[in-house]
Amino acid sequence: MTDSPIGRVVAVSTGTVRVRPQNIAGDWRPMLWWTATSRTWSEPMPIWTFAIEHPRGLVLFDLGQSPASAEPGYYPGGFLGWAFARQASFVVERSLPDALAGEGIGLPDASIAVVSHLHQDHAGNIALLEPGVPVLVSAQEHGLLDAKTPEMHGVMPRHVSPKGANLLPVPLDNFADNSPATTVEPPAALLALGGGPCDDPELSGFPGAWDLYGDGSLVLLSTPGHTPGSASLLIKRGSRSPLLLVGDVTYDPTLMPQGIVPGTGAEGLQRTTTAEIVALAERLPGLVVLAAHDPAVPHLLSTAH
Repeated sequence: MTDSPIGRVVAVSTGTVRVRPQNIAGDWRPMLWWTATSRTWSEPMPIWTFAIEHPRGLVLFDLGQSPASAEPGYYPGGFLGWAFARQASFVVERSLPDALAGEGIGLPDASIAVVSHLHQDHAGNIALLEPGVPVLVSAQEHGLLDAKTPEMHGVMPRHVSPKGANLLPVPLDNFADNSPATTVEPPAALLALGGGPCDDPELSGFPGAWDLYGDGSLVLLSTPGHTPGSASLLIKRGSRSPLLLVGDVTYDPTLMPQGIVPGTGAEGLQRTTTAEIVALAERLPGLVVLAAHDPAVPHLLSTAH
């Protein structure tokens, strides 16, 4: 196998989040029911941002929670604000630049960012990127910004798509049966990165895949369920173990082979996505699944061959 262009892959945390137990492992109760009635929280879990060294520049996957989220007026009011507060409790402990600096990485070094989905604990620091830095998000997720009430999907446009942000919608539908009328044309700035749709048959069980740089080392996969356009990043590292950054597809990858999925989002899509990731792990020996809030991430990274 040829050597991979991927260098270091590190994870840094900007703070912690506590969620309801049903967020981690859904049960028979509808989401609104347990949101209203649950009286227990999980232990605090990290909010990971991943930094990936590539010859084309530093790639960031997910950007963490902004310290501004602790300020009054950050969240919507009324019923939606109640739902946000009932489902998750965040503590921001450090800024993203400070978290990266602890690993000898400067935020201005980032040449590209990818977000798994547009919830504020994954896309909350987009405004801190250098002007013009491309931020890749699946086209379906990007479409939520134009929804009548994006907050109903957990998306707050003023925080995750601030003025001047360079969000690029990535079409992740090349393995799906889509008509030309529903297929999104890739932005020129996305094509300028040198990538395109990935036709690797190992990935054909997913709705779509996009090779970021055209070298096969970084492939964005459509993994819907938590949100309609959730995406994961497959990192191929030559003879080293491949990594799959899955955002909130799961909070605990050890639950995935059991078919246990979070209690938020579309359950059917979550089960399909989870089953496909489990199948991918069988096709890619040594695949390490890294979830956005899994405390085991540092250990998994340090022990990946």
